[in-house]
Amino acid sequence: MRKRKGVKAKEVTEKFTNYLRNNFTANAQDKPITFTKELEHTKAYLAVEQARFEGRLFFEYDTPFTNFRLPALTLHPVVENAIKHGMDPDGDPLHIFVKTRQTANGSEITVENDGPDFDSESDNDEPHIALNNIRQRLYMMCKGSLEIRKRQGGGTSVKVIIPSDRT
Repeated sequence: MRKRKGVKAKEVTEKFTNYLRNNFTANAQDKPITFTKELEHTKAYLAVEQARFEGRLFFEYDTPFTNFRLPALTLHPVVENAIKHGMDPDGDPLHIFVKTRQTANGSEITVENDGPDFDSESDNDEPHIALNNIRQRLYMMCKGSLEIRKRQGGGTSVKVIIPSDRT
């Protein structure tokens, strides 16, 4: 058992190191990056969070469409918010779903959680700085947008839309 914990700690440390390295690199980006690179960065973050919330955080990917670009640090903070606002320490485990699809108008990324419903009414005093920054970068770099709504069946759904003439 002791050896397995050491292996797990090493894996999490490596993921965290990759996450930090990618964060420093992403902050210097002034042009959109590939979705694959952004997904890799987000997966490194999720591996650390999954170790932190052992047995309480699960994630699924349905990302058949990856041939597009987006501003660095778009997906990661959306996923981070899904955990921050979706995790109930005394509640059920949290599931995060990351999906992509190509549409007639461009590319879409959807991040959903099955935690508490999003309630814009009760969140009016919350500044949502990260989401506002994402919205601004999406629009400035690729004329994209971000939408937040309640998820059918409970939880929250965030959709990132990137027009095809900008991918």
